[in-house]
Amino acid sequence: MIMSGSRFQLTGSAVDQVEDNPIPVYDDDHTTLEPLDTPSDLIPDLGSEDVCTEVQDASTLDEDLTKTSVTSLILLRHFKEGPGHWVPMIAAADRLLRSAVCAIAAKHLYRLCVAQEDSIELLRGHKGQKWPALYHNADWRYLSAKHYDEAIGRLKQAVDLREYEHGLTEKEHMLAAVTILCIYELMDAPDKAWCAHLSALPLFSPVADPVAAPLSPVVIPRTPIQGPIFWSLARQDLLCAFISETQTRLDLEDMPLWQNAGLATNKDGSLMPFSPPGSADVRTSADAEEDTKSNELTWLLGKISNQITSGDAIIPTDYALPIGHRPQIGVTQERLLERWNLLVTELRKWKDSLPETFKAVARGLYAGGDSCFASFEQIWYELPICAATMQEYHMARILMLVNQPQESTAIRSTVSARLKSYRQIQTDVHCHAREICGISLANPTDPVRANSVQSLFVAGQVFHKRHEQNAVLKLLSDIEKDLGWTTSYHRARLIDEWPRG
Repeated sequence: MIMSGSRFQLTGSAVDQVEDNPIPVYDDDHTTLEPLDTPSDLIPDLGSEDVCTEVQDASTLDEDLTKTSVTSLILLRHFKEGPGHWVPMIAAADRLLRSAVCAIAAKHLYRLCVAQEDSIELLRGHKGQKWPALYHNADWRYLSAKHYDEAIGRLKQAVDLREYEHGLTEKEHMLAAVTILCIYELMDAPDKAWCAHLSALPLFSPVADPVAAPLSPVVIPRTPIQGPIFWSLARQDLLCAFISETQTRLDLEDMPLWQNAGLATNKDGSLMPFSPPGSADVRTSADAEEDTKSNELTWLLGKISNQITSGDAIIPTDYALPIGHRPQIGVTQERLLERWNLLVTELRKWKDSLPETFKAVARGLYAGGDSCFASFEQIWYELPICAATMQEYHMARILMLVNQPQESTAIRSTVSARLKSYRQIQTDVHCHAREICGISLANPTDPVRANSVQSLFVAGQVFHKRHEQNAVLKLLSDIEKDLGWTTSYHRARLIDEWPRG
């Protein structure tokens, strides 16, 4: 899901110099870059055989080091230009972070190469400079696994040495690396490996999960966490809960945890329109109100997800138990409806508190050539984060409407009244689904598109007309082709759910 607008940036000379010098040397010990005056001289001619055995043996190590260094720089640059747009980052100087960055960048390149025929052009720099031809045919899949293993090994070492106790920087680097590794897993179809990383994170309470999951390679000690890293992990936790249909791992009732991350709430857990004096507000002057509203919606979506997955169980996690093992006594329909109404009120208050930037600046019928989009509007927002947040809002409204508890059958209601209610719900969810697609059709930025996958999936579940279904499939397919972000899992599920014929 999308990162906060106040995400961490790549800092230091490590990546900045890459922009100006195509073939720098990477000093693995001091994490600095030295530009080369004659870069071509440092790329050995691998086809040359007119050298003596002694010189060839001596140059092999230099050759391998040079190849590794340049490949790492390709990945660092690609991360900054590609996946780094939606992954929070602190620095490229830390070895653990560098391994995680290279892993996700290599995986992204591999995914793009699979999806696009002209993959060789992916390695062109912004200034038209090419990397050495030697690396055009690099095995990005292998390099991705290699750097991933390095990152896991360094993460284990950091935990064993308790480096997170050395200072705030070390702690942030470690947790940022875990965040990136989680997204590394998520770039493929969501599976248990991704959830395993989340389960091992320090901000998640070690509560027994009724649905057994494999253990993460690293179990990280619990430690406070703030800022964009926290919200990135919170969004991943929410997405994992949606996909696996389980409760969120994060305790949404642990208000000190959320207030520490900058969420302004009162004692009963209701959102406040401002941050009270003395609150743990970690936002900086560069952060916008839009970031705060996006974070608030993440928290509300978590509450909605937990409401849905708890069913009528008295203890929410009981509903995750297999049929036959669940308690026979549940929450009454009246109580479920009361909870639902409270969430509706919270979501409405959040919507009413939005600044003007969350209003669409323009609407118009789709003017492109794809016939499946002909009946849709294009909906533009001034800020990308507002576009992404509003897609999630419309998804939240769909989830609330289709999961509205019914009044007890003891309360007399005519058949006509109930059917009218059902038809109104169908009309409303269809409207929200089209809004989601309309935002995706307005040429959003890559981070917004990557963030839109789950919203588009929910919109697709609403549609029953063939051209609308095809529109969602096309939007999801283009995301995978253009961004390397796997959507085949979502497309396959939609096709399986839609009535045939």
